[in-house]
Amino acid sequence: MKRIVLIMSLLLSLPPVAWSQTNVPGYAVSSSKRYRSSGVGNATGRAGSATMTARALLGKDGNTFMEVTTGTFDSPTTPPGSFGKVQFKPFTSAGNALFAQNFTPLSVAGGYYSFASSSLYRAEQIQLQGNISGIDNRTDVVTVIETVKLRPDLTAEGLIFPSSAIVSQPVNIRANIVELNGDAAATTSCVLAIDGSNVDQVNNVYVDAGGSVTCAFAYAFITTGSHTVQVTAASVVPADWDTSNNSASGTITVTNPLAQHAEASFRDLNGQFPSDTNSSQTSYLGNVIDAYSSTLQSSGDDQNSFVQFYSAGCAGSTNAAPWHLPVHVAYSEKMDGTSVYSFADNVTYGNSFTTPNYMSLCNSTAATYSEQYGSDSNDDHWIFLYSYQYYDKAANLIYSYQSVESTRDAGEVTYFSSGYQCYYWTQPSGYCTSPSDYYAWNSSSPTIYTPAIPVGSTWLPSLTTQDVAGNLFSGSISVPLTAVPFTNIQPNTCYNTGPDANGYTYQTCSSFITNYIATMGSAFN
Repeated sequence: MKRIVLIMSLLLSLPPVAWSQTNVPGYAVSSSKRYRSSGVGNATGRAGSATMTARALLGKDGNTFMEVTTGTFDSPTTPPGSFGKVQFKPFTSAGNALFAQNFTPLSVAGGYYSFASSSLYRAEQIQLQGNISGIDNRTDVVTVIETVKLRPDLTAEGLIFPSSAIVSQPVNIRANIVELNGDAAATTSCVLAIDGSNVDQVNNVYVDAGGSVTCAFAYAFITTGSHTVQVTAASVVPADWDTSNNSASGTITVTNPLAQHAEASFRDLNGQFPSDTNSSQTSYLGNVIDAYSSTLQSSGDDQNSFVQFYSAGCAGSTNAAPWHLPVHVAYSEKMDGTSVYSFADNVTYGNSFTTPNYMSLCNSTAATYSEQYGSDSNDDHWIFLYSYQYYDKAANLIYSYQSVESTRDAGEVTYFSSGYQCYYWTQPSGYCTSPSDYYAWNSSSPTIYTPAIPVGSTWLPSLTTQDVAGNLFSGSISVPLTAVPFTNIQPNTCYNTGPDANGYTYQTCSSFITNYIATMGSAFN
């Protein structure tokens, strides 16, 4: 297969990340608008003009962190008023108070106060009462009943990107971020690191309790060879249950352009993710006075896929041509020869630029370099278009590259990184320094999530495109799939604490099982 050696420094004469954001697509939603809010809510109450919100989060270490505020949790705004006293009263599963504990005086607490306890269990009801001054001309007493919930547990999985890429070409990188514990939502920053250095991020990524979202990046490698790609759910708020599962990584090989190329990968996880059993008992003077147990079982189908076709070469040796938006895209998938999914779409959002670029290639000397981008969504599939050309001083084509890619995103919404927005949503002027934060629904509407396709032994994706200038570009590739069962069991583990100052002792136990079938495969030619 013929290889073209390019001069990398000239390829990088105008990095796309130096563009200004001027063209936000209509499907983009500001991340300040949450896509869904479920799980176990925080308790709120009011007395006079004073409002109090309470939150009790149980950590993996068995400690429950309890907070009360007159404002909004996790907000930089200083909450109004001041707590003079906070009372904590836990209840048994029958609704009887075990004891009352008062925290006073709290002259330095302001409108926020927190404390911890090692004696609470998941779903336990607790009463929190706050004496609040500085809002009305009296002390307001607000009482709420809060439910103890597990801290959010975010995990990064389903990392999708091609196994190989071309120097200076934007590589689309996606990661699925899932909240595992099902009680509380969290906000995170998805950070992309290349060879250990942070290069891009998605800010204000909200993941609902038990939810799943995708973080989308676009990154251009400037050197050939093998590179490590890692995506991390960082700076989780409120604090994460387990940070050991917050990153996913893989490797990519970066080369000079091949004449033609097709690559595809498919991943399906079907089963339990996971099933948790928790129990707790409280004893007084050796007698069990309260016992509680619960099981949370989540199951589903988590599916990602990726396919890319490109052609490149000197003029006359390739069918690669510049993209002229809009581009009509027809996409289909077959599983074991049976059609299982298809759509037709028009890619209308994109940009292009032309700049001087002098280099020698294809037995000629280039004078200008032209680049075109485009992207759009259809249900949970995303289409990416990219092309570039070199021309001599008489505007004759010397070298051309063209690619089309489709990626299926798991989760309910996709959040876009700064690099992604700077590549696909900009015009060639100014500097793209700090784009706003956006997401898009991975469905035809905010209430319908596209179902996973049935899984077999051979997946066949196909793409056919035609741009407004009449240029055709298409391809298909067969991907063999292998199903592998995965089971991870944590046996029942118990912790004992106490007696506390009130004479109570506590035992908490937990176990979990993750049990699913992973059906995966990839192909390259």
